[in-house]
Amino acid sequence: MRYFVFDHQNEKLIGIVGLCDPVIGLGVRDDQSIGWTKDQKMQRLYNCMTAYILGAIPPYNKVLGSKLIALTLMFPKVRNDFYQKYKDNPSVITGENKKPYLVYIDTLGAFGKSAIYNRLANWDFIDYTKGQSHLHITANGRWELIRQVVPDDVFNSYKFGEGPNWKMRILKRGLHELGLSADMLSIGWQRGYYRCTLAENWQEYLLGDTNQVVWKDFTQIDLVSYWHKKWVTPRLETLQTNLELELGL
Repeated sequence: MRYFVFDHQNEKLIGIVGLCDPVIGLGVRDDQSIGWTKDQKMQRLYNCMTAYILGAIPPYNKVLGSKLIALTLMFPKVRNDFYQKYKDNPSVITGENKKPYLVYIDTLGAFGKSAIYNRLANWDFIDYTKGQSHLHITANGRWELIRQVVPDDVFNSYKFGEGPNWKMRILKRGLHELGLSADMLSIGWQRGYYRCTLAENWQEYLLGDTNQVVWKDFTQIDLVSYWHKKWVTPRLETLQTNLELELGL
């Protein structure tokens, strides 16, 4: 699900936001945020999405427009769009027709924590990811070496829904076959993990303790007013000065 967010008064683009399926395995989400079992996750991961892109463009980024874009994910329209999009579509992994209730949205800061979500209502910082990647190993032809040492039945096991990142799994197996430690995957680049919950009983629902969703009482007007009152009005003079300097006025 992808959105363009426009300024109603002048029809100019403020920013963009895109939501996609969450990754299947993410320790900081599974253990520290939701606290679910593997079976619970397979049943209710369907009700989560990840913001893979989110931000404002100039000049709106100069007036904290990215915070406004983050707040738009709480607009009732987003969860209603999710419902309409998936209400008659069975899950790709399980083939089941699940209730299309979007109750949980998460995202990652590109470089540690992100100023976008700092002190922003209903966006919670949970912790950092482990900071693992395959790019520093698989680049420059090294992936072919991994391919040679991993058994064919393992290497050809890729199938959507069969587990977390396929390339990471293959790489760990390859490192094991080469007698190397999986610690080589660590790059020391931890990303901040943030969550935005849309239901009062989001955790109970994701854990399967209830099948009823109690939505948080967000409205578009209230969220925009909050952004303006909390983030724009107190900084109006400074923001105006900085914007004029940026535009050369």
